[in-house]
Amino acid sequence: MNICQIITPSKIAGAERSTTSLCEHLQAAGHRVVIGCKGGSPLIAAMREVGLDCRPLPISGKLNLRAAGAIAALARETGAAVIHTQLSTAAIHGSLAARRMGLPCIAHVRALNSPFCYRFATRVIAVSHAVKDHLVQGGLPAERIDVVYNAVDPGRYFLPCTREEARQKLGLPEGVPLVGVIAHLTAKKGHSVFLDAFASVVTRHPQAHALFLGDGPENEALHAQAKRLGLAERVVFAGFQADVLPYYAALDVVVLPSTEGEGLPRALLEGGLLRRATIGTRLSGTPEIVLDEETGFVVPVGDAPALAGRLDTLLADASLRERMGEAAHDYVAATFTVEAMVSGTLASYQKAGARG
Repeated sequence: MNICQIITPSKIAGAERSTTSLCEHLQAAGHRVVIGCKGGSPLIAAMREVGLDCRPLPISGKLNLRAAGAIAALARETGAAVIHTQLSTAAIHGSLAARRMGLPCIAHVRALNSPFCYRFATRVIAVSHAVKDHLVQGGLPAERIDVVYNAVDPGRYFLPCTREEARQKLGLPEGVPLVGVIAHLTAKKGHSVFLDAFASVVTRHPQAHALFLGDGPENEALHAQAKRLGLAERVVFAGFQADVLPYYAALDVVVLPSTEGEGLPRALLEGGLLRRATIGTRLSGTPEIVLDEETGFVVPVGDAPALAGRLDTLLADASLRERMGEAAHDYVAATFTVEAMVSGTLASYQKAGARG
């Protein structure tokens, strides 16, 4: 099948990495995948590095009158049987292009976005049951929505070294509890809540350190908060890293304290597959990844004391961290598979009427 994927990224984060993974595995399954991406995005080079045919298109902005025509031209050139959109702006333009071409359009919804952007798609793929419920509550027909989980490829996600080796190579504190938040530095990811919780945790675990892996507009504010809370020497800001595996190897616990917007957080999937105990918030698809008190802990959104309590529990008990990490690996490896992601996506194409 010839598949035209469309994405309009503002950065490279979980949604972009999940899209790249999906395109790679569709291509590996024998399908031709051509990606139209917003011009100037670093995602173009990242996709090309893994062997994907990614082309810049003038499709930025929801009011872009040229975008649908550019997508239609790419679909026509590549003989596409289906247009598959990623992110809300692409969904609007891709749906219009598909109607112009007489093709089915699949809109992939990766967060709790406005349902309006997906009303004109033939079918919708939601990355979690929570996202589907959100879309249905917003007026989209349930029968048009397929739930297809993102996958984490065990052939690509593995620990490249021991904790000690990772910390030595990365210049991170050795022999101390290390908690990581792997997320873009935006307000909705909840780093501020984490710092408030961590300030309490270090009074009981004086050796504990934290790692922030990511960059974004909250960088300066979070540095200031860490300094104000007396955590400046305990929180490592590592910035954006294309290769996240050594950092996972260095960690004892993975935390994602998000306050809004999540669909199926990739950092928790990766952390679980890599045998790390995880803590997430009771938001959207997070409880579908983190099984509370089994593979990790789920805490209320924005509740710093609750987060501090669960961190206390994990940092005080290495054997519990190990048991939860093993349980997380087994659950993620069995549930969020490449095979299920590819077959579910193709089934959605077929339901929409794609041929090939």
